[in-house]
Amino acid sequence: MHSLFPTARPLQTATTVVRMTSNGPRSLADALRAWPDDRLARLLQGRPDLAVPIPPDVGVLASRAAVRLSVLRALDGLDAYRLSLLETLAVSEDPLPLLDKAAAESLEDLALIWGGHPDWHLVGSVRDVLSGGTGLGRPLAVLLADHTGARLQALEAALDVTGRDAVLSLLTDPTAVRDLLAAGGEQAQAVVGQLAAGPPYGKVKDARRITSVEDVDSPVRWLLSRGLLVAIDDETVELPREIGLLVRGAPSAAHQPPPLTTTKVGTKEVDRAAAHEAADVVARVEKLLESWADDPPSVLRSGGLGVRDLKRTAKELDVTDSAAALLLEVAFAAGLVDNTPSVDPDWLPTPGFDRWVAMPPEDRWVELARAWVGMTRMPALVGMRDERDKALAALSQEVERSSAPTDRRRVLDLLRETPEGHAVSEDVVIGVLSWRSPRRGGRLRDVLPSWVLGEVAALGLSGRQGLSTFARLLLDGRDRDAARSLRELLPEPLDHVLVQPDLTVIAPGPLERDLARQLALVADVESTGGATVYRVSDASVRRALDAGRSAADLHALFRTRSRTPVPQGLSYLIDDVARRHGLLRVGSSASYLRCEDEALLNEVMASKKAEVLGLRRLAPTVVTSAASITQVLEVLRAMGHAPAPEAPDGALLVARSDTRRTAVRQRAIRHGETQALPDEQARLAVGALRAGDLAARANRRAPVTVRSVSDASAFLHQAAREGRQVWLGYVDAQGRPTSRVVEPRTVEGGYVTAFDHLRQEDRTFSLHRITGVAEIED
Repeated sequence: MHSLFPTARPLQTATTVVRMTSNGPRSLADALRAWPDDRLARLLQGRPDLAVPIPPDVGVLASRAAVRLSVLRALDGLDAYRLSLLETLAVSEDPLPLLDKAAAESLEDLALIWGGHPDWHLVGSVRDVLSGGTGLGRPLAVLLADHTGARLQALEAALDVTGRDAVLSLLTDPTAVRDLLAAGGEQAQAVVGQLAAGPPYGKVKDARRITSVEDVDSPVRWLLSRGLLVAIDDETVELPREIGLLVRGAPSAAHQPPPLTTTKVGTKEVDRAAAHEAADVVARVEKLLESWADDPPSVLRSGGLGVRDLKRTAKELDVTDSAAALLLEVAFAAGLVDNTPSVDPDWLPTPGFDRWVAMPPEDRWVELARAWVGMTRMPALVGMRDERDKALAALSQEVERSSAPTDRRRVLDLLRETPEGHAVSEDVVIGVLSWRSPRRGGRLRDVLPSWVLGEVAALGLSGRQGLSTFARLLLDGRDRDAARSLRELLPEPLDHVLVQPDLTVIAPGPLERDLARQLALVADVESTGGATVYRVSDASVRRALDAGRSAADLHALFRTRSRTPVPQGLSYLIDDVARRHGLLRVGSSASYLRCEDEALLNEVMASKKAEVLGLRRLAPTVVTSAASITQVLEVLRAMGHAPAPEAPDGALLVARSDTRRTAVRQRAIRHGETQALPDEQARLAVGALRAGDLAARANRRAPVTVRSVSDASAFLHQAAREGRQVWLGYVDAQGRPTSRVVEPRTVEGGYVTAFDHLRQEDRTFSLHRITGVAEIED
């Protein structure tokens, strides 16, 4: 039976680990060559990074499988049980007869171990990765190497043996070690148990002080006196690897994942709640981008959106900063917003936004949800601090993560496993995913699922902690069906509102898009929920007049769209603001004011609030200012006036937000993690791999020197007549040298037609690109 107590030896790399046996593979490459095609295809699908690009032969495939980065990716996909089996192998010196044959074979299918049952060998780079992270200390032989003289004598006396070899023999005997730990008592066992779980180091004052059996005054001193702990400096002790392995025992990870416990809520309840959130998301993204079209925020010098602009956006949308960041990132990923290419860039909607708002609400949601699923950005990082203690900005490069799509898919795939209409708690999701891939996510392992679940709920993919029906259709790639399913759940848009005597306007449900835009222009949102409450004020009416609406237009809007009588106070408000609107005209000088009412202009000139504008009178009805038009408008409006901007020809300058757009800029391509190959691509890749391996390992005779096209032509003519396979050296159209095994068919017109084992089909090769030919021996 294999001993759990290894001896020290240098770690080996994957390419040097071989089995010197007469009946079995001698290396990982030999093992892979013996695999059937379907198993090689499973390897390329299980570790898709090995197939990019397709390896030229099996030897290269084996080398790639042992590269540290590729091994780390493969380990990230292992569940806790299989990972514990690998850790057992990583701290062992000889092949282990793993008891769970099925789990071991699944690890072999990923080329992490090789050799076959019952003797498995670990790929060297896997050992390198895992042995440094097992939480085990160094072997006893290494730790006791400097124990000489009085220190060794004290240890011999405590263990009642003589000589270093006897000490090592006793401390590597499982029965003797268990007896020693039992004699040490519960406190000593607790210390060893804590260090065995990792890390194996502890702090002790005067750790190197020689302690006799009589001087023991604590559990740690007792362990040091028996060699169960070893002092490595004056303040640090280390638990030997052999002791840690014995205390740990067999792999502790559960063979099966925690149960995916769910609670029945009801499909209708889940879908209704999710549809409500989906409708809110669509409405908020539209409102967000229309607001930015009116008043675009600036792009930070380092890229991204400033904290103040993010908070202002969150306040306008009546959501948290993190929710606003999520909507921004999704809109950016969907191509609805981008930064302008100017020297001082701003964030503006793109022409794609106009196309998007013209869609039905369900199609708009599908486009947003699809962008979120595949985007390589992690909105939850916004506001967190980087290593320089700098806050990560929304829409910046710092929140790019290539692993983000895979992290989302892990959570979404788990939610898809739940029955329809069932809810699953966050703790259950974290527990199951922690077992399925304990290494994935690093220090963010436990918070990543929480982030994704929060985004799933905020975007309307789930409701009441259950995955909605239309979200399941979306994740199955059935976007049209998902949109139809969502459309059945959304209420029909309303064509009316309820105007109240207190100048509020109630929208009892979602409004038609044209009505919603007109109402947003003339009123401000006061509260949201099942119904949206708007308030009409001087400022909101002025805003509508600035946008080119007349008083008659506003009266007609409320008269035709309100199911309740229009209060007299609202009519008076519209008429009063319209009467004052445009009496003051502001144009460019730096700026000027023009007003036919001299008394009103005198009032402005006399006001202390207008002193900041530096006004100077040029004529009874004209005043110039050193301030910009924007600043003059803001000051005058703060004074209670209703000024209007004026164009150079004297006409009113109408503000139109829909004209402010920016093209989607060329973005750096951000690739997520390599996705698994489809079955057909995996099959073709294996065919190319076999052909390349055949060419690389062909037992060919000395190649024929190709000094001219005629040399190659004569050789291939002869091979075609005799029906022989030949080795061919060839330079492709990109100038890359390749080698392959072919069966020549015909040679004519400067080309040879042959069956190419690399492509598994007849191919035509240019004779002038052939660099060498050789016969293949049987």
